[in-house]
Amino acid sequence: MKKLILLTYTFPPLSSGGTPVVMNMCRYLPASDWEVTVVTVEKPRGMKTDPSLLDDLPGNLKVIRVPHGKAGAGKAATAENSQKNPLMKMVKFVAHNYILIPDRVITWRKQVLPVLKKIIAEEKPHAIMSFGPHHSLHLIAISAAKETALPFIPFFGDLWLEDSYVEWPSRLNRLMESLLERKVVRRARGIVATTEASTGYFIDRYENICPPVHVAENAYDPRRIKRSDSPVPDPEHLTAGWTGNFFGNHSPGELLEGLEMFFARNPQSKLRIKMAGAIDSASLKRLSRAPLTDKVTHCGHLKWNEVPLFQRNCDILIGYLNPRRGGHLKNASKTAEYLVSGRTILGIVPEGSMAERIRNPGRGYTVHPDAEQIAVMFENMEYQWKTSDLRVPVDFAKIEEKFSAVNVMKKMADFLNRMAAP
Repeated sequence: MKKLILLTYTFPPLSSGGTPVVMNMCRYLPASDWEVTVVTVEKPRGMKTDPSLLDDLPGNLKVIRVPHGKAGAGKAATAENSQKNPLMKMVKFVAHNYILIPDRVITWRKQVLPVLKKIIAEEKPHAIMSFGPHHSLHLIAISAAKETALPFIPFFGDLWLEDSYVEWPSRLNRLMESLLERKVVRRARGIVATTEASTGYFIDRYENICPPVHVAENAYDPRRIKRSDSPVPDPEHLTAGWTGNFFGNHSPGELLEGLEMFFARNPQSKLRIKMAGAIDSASLKRLSRAPLTDKVTHCGHLKWNEVPLFQRNCDILIGYLNPRRGGHLKNASKTAEYLVSGRTILGIVPEGSMAERIRNPGRGYTVHPDAEQIAVMFENMEYQWKTSDLRVPVDFAKIEEKFSAVNVMKKMADFLNRMAAP
């Protein structure tokens, strides 16, 4: 049995799009003779948590939790005051964009680096993998492995410089981080990303220094997500559902504008939208105003074990990406769950990796994130629903082969074997 150290901030109880990816590694890599030791944070800071995630971790998984700073009294009040105080806002802006490079988790380095070095010395692992975002973890892993010949393998759940969720405040900031990304690529024994387009980014940008690359699809856990053959409970309405978190520059603006157009034109429509997860306050206010009132519902945050039932209760499952730089390289972690669900999939996404997966093998619908196009798409889909002609996935053998975590982690283990070889 080979040993892998997995350095990740994204780990239960933290709830994010990358959490299922990490959980799949922990559960299914051991079946291919890779024992995983997780080094993660004791208490995640500034991110949503879901304690129910802890119940789904393998019982024999070795997890080492390292504190990140000290929780101070009056933390919430301080954060609130910093939003009101112009000077504090400026200090925060400078700190996050020019000091905490590449991200705030770099402040964890002082506490976690000695732990990593101790584990390497005692357990003699065969490789160390860092999972980002947060991309500061790649830099910490490099420091932990530099005194040995330990293979370092960064896993880019989202890209670094080409992440559509990130906006760069200045050319200087982007230059600094581009130098750090180059350092990570140069030091890596191999690189893992979630789409062919993402690995292609590294090959194209770092042609002369790029190590071997591997595509590890965002996968579904077959123990948790299964095909649903049962009808949707509400036959009187066309129910469309979205799950996830809108944060940073990622907002549902185009989706809501498209729905406003649709319902204004079709006030008698049977379409109903359910949105579960974090949404900004301005978007929530739009849901309480006509024509979205009583037609678009925000269900709040779903627990980990509630998501499969939510998906089964929808006719249409919505994937959404803002049309920003790098969006065509990305594929959301929920896409695999949508594919195996057996429900109709609608991707409101830029043309690229996610759109390709929704159409093939998903037989789903894709539309550019443009309000007018979204409104027309919902009109077409409602007509097809009325005529019992909505497309659904049918090639489940292909979906299982490409997107089941069992198969994805077998291929990952083969790549690790090659990277850990002398």
